[in-house]
Amino acid sequence: MDATPQMTCQTAREAFPEFLDFRTAPTARMAERSHLAVCPDCQREFATLTRIATALDEAPSALPSGRMRQRFYAMLEEEKHSARSIHLAAEREHHARGLSLWRRLGLPLAGCALLAAGFVGGTRFSARSPESQDHSDPEARRQLADLQQRVNAMGQLVGYSLIQQRHSPTVDRLQGVLTSASRENPPPQVINELISALALDPSAHVRLSALDGLAAHLEQEVVRAGVLACLAREENPLVQVSMIDLLATARDASARPAIEKLSTNVTTDRNVRDAARRALAQL
Repeated sequence: MDATPQMTCQTAREAFPEFLDFRTAPTARMAERSHLAVCPDCQREFATLTRIATALDEAPSALPSGRMRQRFYAMLEEEKHSARSIHLAAEREHHARGLSLWRRLGLPLAGCALLAAGFVGGTRFSARSPESQDHSDPEARRQLADLQQRVNAMGQLVGYSLIQQRHSPTVDRLQGVLTSASRENPPPQVINELISALALDPSAHVRLSALDGLAAHLEQEVVRAGVLACLAREENPLVQVSMIDLLATARDASARPAIEKLSTNVTTDRNVRDAARRALAQL
């Protein structure tokens, strides 16, 4: 008498994946074979499943995108130097205790002062005639509004610098940038926060994420100007290349002088110089 348990089509098909991977028990495997021997429908379905599994096994591994590789190498670089960064951060914190608030915030505040001076001086000592100083003139109002916006933006950079001095974890800063970047129609404040992160965050991974968030808003002049300003101070080749590619995509002719300078600077990373030359061909 045959002691092999009988299988229905449903139970046989549910066991196909385990049967293919040789993960079924001997008794169940024997029952599966017995059912396949007498059921043409299950034979066809099992043959199809076998072909699919074979094709998947033989398929080449998918290559990561260039942007994903950039993210990986940026994170790898940070991990390689994490111990050194922690040590340097501790030293900076120790020395900062003896510094005044002015010295710690000197550069951003100086920028605010210069912009404010330009704002006041431009309104008081312009060579225009008194009639042209009338603030009802649309062009005058536009220039005043633009100067005020720059002062406000610099003030936000100061605030961001203060936040970074608290040594908030990279993962928290990254989450904040990703949250800001995910907004479809962000207000100007969010755009300024992303530009601030691109300019000041110590993590290349966070800066790249901020750049990704800004890429969706290249039609805004403040975004293109912000990326161009950050390019001048950026030192990480991966971030530099991404900035150059973004400016080339935007066809921003005002970026040509800065990109030309990078393309001819022998001290610049070779990959950055190559990216700069490609960008110049598009501008």
